[in-house]
Parts: sequence; C-alpha cells; structure tokens
Amino acid sequence: MNPWIMATRPKTLPAGAGPVLLGLALAYPAINAINAILTLFCALLLQISSNLINDYYDGVKGTDTEERLGPPRATALGLIRPKMVKRGFLITLSLAFILGIYLMILGGTPIVIIGLSSLFFSWAYTGGPFPLSYLGLGEVFAFLFFGPIALYGTWYLQTFTLFPTTNVLLVGSAVGLISSALMGVNNLRDRLGDKSVNKHTLATLLGDQLMRKVILLFLLLSQILMIFVFKDKPFSILIGIIPLALFSKTWFSLLGTTHGKDLNNTLATVGKYLFLFSVLYSSQLIRISS
Repeated sequence: MNPWIMATRPKTLPAGAGPVLLGLALAYPAINAINAILTLFCALLLQISSNLINDYYDGVKGTDTEERLGPPRATALGLIRPKMVKRGFLITLSLAFILGIYLMILGGTPIVIIGLSSLFFSWAYTGGPFPLSYLGLGEVFAFLFFGPIALYGTWYLQTFTLFPTTNVLLVGSAVGLISSALMGVNNLRDRLGDKSVNKHTLATLLGDQLMRKVILLFLLLSQILMIFVFKDKPFSILIGIIPLALFSKTWFSLLGTTHGKDLNNTLATVGKYLFLFSVLYSSQLIRISS
C-alpha cells in the first residue's frame, strides 16, 4: 500500500462523512449543494489531518513501534520522513481552513467557533504539550466532534436555524457514539503498547474486559437513540438495525475471543457499521421528509 494512503487511514473516513450525511438528511429538502459539498470536503480533510497528525506525533514520540498491533504507521517505520508527514498535515489543515472560510462567512459565529475549534482539536488530539489522546479523552472528543458538533454544523449550514432540534441532538449523539466505539476498538487493540509508554487511554484506565463492554454499550446506545427519532416509524427502525444484525458475529466475538491484530478487522467492521448506519438512516430521514 502507498505509505501516504496508509498514513491517512481511509478506513476511518466514515467517521468524518457519517455525521455530514445525517445532517443533510435532517435538513432535507432545504439542501444547498455547494454548502453540502464544501462541508463534506472540510469534514474529510479534518479527519485526514487528524490521522496524519496522529501518525506524526506518535512516531516522533516513540509511542508507535515495530511491535505495534495496528496497521503500520508511516512515520514510525520510516516510510515517510517525519518532516514530510508534518508538511502533509499542514497542507490538509490549510485546505480545510481555506474551504471553510466560505462556510464561516456564510454561517457566521456558530460556524467560526465550530470550524476553528475543529482545526485546533485536530492538532491538540495528539500534538501539543497536553495531547488529549494521552489523557483518556479520545472517546469523548470523537463523540463530540464526529457526532453532535459535526452534525449540527452541517444542519445549520443548510437551515440557518441557531438552536438544534431534538432530532439533531439525538442523531448527532447516536453517530457520535459509533465514532467513540471506533476510537474505543483502536485503543483496546493498542492497550498494552500504550500502557508501556504511559499513554493513558480509556482502555488502559478501564482494562480489557470492561472496555469491551463499553464499546458494545456505545453501539447499542446508538440504536436506542434512533428509536426515539423514529418512534412512530417502526419500518425505519428495522431498516436502520440491519447493519447491527449484519455484523452480530463481530459483536459477540468482541466480548472475548478477538484479541491482538484480529481487532484490526473489528475496527474495520465498526467503520463499515458507521457508514451503513449513516446511509440507511439518512435514507429513512429523507423518505419521511418527502
């Protein structure tokens, strides 16, 4: 695999695209195509930036080693020089900012706050003197920025309604919980390696077995929240639950039989689940709005 593609970690991109799709579906039929495309590009660029920043800082800090269980990291393995990875994330952050200028002008103060804080926390997650991912806050920020904040920003740029509706909060929280599960599986896989270098994650704090239960709880809660959104639409709930049932074997194995590098497949499955969850529920939100 091309080392640059490896460093961007394409399997995590549904975390950036999912809340945008759902936000657009909640705004339907009041959709502005230019705003929608720019919002999606900005979200994906921020996700890629975060991945490159993570690759760079964990590489130069020595957190990632050759014993790493996850997919190979370009910086740690010397596949790309650290200064080139740094240049890469500076370029993607700059592109996100440039594209976001139009959206910030259009959306005013709420989008300025969301846009600038998203740029900052993409860096602060792994960079800076107090990296958030080293303080057990990875799942919290994954929930916020790939859940309610991203979805509200998308919805606001279509509706220009300042205060979010109940459904915006519920759907944003649901997709945020899946992003937290995605982060949780990543940290569960790396738990022992992170512990050895004093990187504190939710997995190192809770331990192996409890972390597995928390991940499954995140996934179940994501569906429970959607029941409240579609409380009078049982068909829509059945459609949305399809991916949860489709990957049931993975969820059962997560309870104890999946370890080490096998968790890479679990991580990929959660990414697929997030994508299907977003697409199927978006289709149902659009259907009932038509």
